[in-house]
Amino acid sequence: MIYLRLFWAFFKIGLLGFGGGNAIIKLISDSIQEFVAMTPTEFANIVAIAQVTPGPVAINTATYIGYEAAGFWGSAIATLGVVTPAFILISLVCKFMNQHRDNTIIDSALKGIRPATVGMVASAAITISLPAFIADDKLGTNISALSGLMTGKFDFIAIAIAAVTIYLIGKKKVNAFKVLIVMGVIGAILGA
Repeated sequence: MIYLRLFWAFFKIGLLGFGGGNAIIKLISDSIQEFVAMTPTEFANIVAIAQVTPGPVAINTATYIGYEAAGFWGSAIATLGVVTPAFILISLVCKFMNQHRDNTIIDSALKGIRPATVGMVASAAITISLPAFIADDKLGTNISALSGLMTGKFDFIAIAIAAVTIYLIGKKKVNAFKVLIVMGVIGAILGA
């Protein structure tokens, strides 16, 4: 029975996943609670790992959560659940899009989906940023020179890493993979 529940939960995630993996992080977070008990920090770690491993975030997360909930077959079923709606929808879209290219209702629906996607991405940013920026285990707490920065509620080093990452990727167009590697090394040095 858990396999059917896993498939259905991730099928809904795949079906409602407009905007891609980052846009549906909040939806994933809400949907997995019945399968695994996870703190916001643990979930943020899963998302971070899913971001840096090959493949879409939704598939990587489905694979991990499925495995945690029901082993190998749970992993396979959850992954199948999250990809099935995309396969069906893309097949239908390809078939009917050319026929209805000039339809004003379809055009208007797409115009409504775009701002909703922005809202979903913003919700995802909030879901994963809170445990990254407000945490008991702050970066740099082991370095005595930084101990003065670590007395507040916020992790200022994590906020600085996020700001520099946004600047490098958004403004300077530095390769995101390179930035993730450098920021991971910085985090490893400061957190060790």
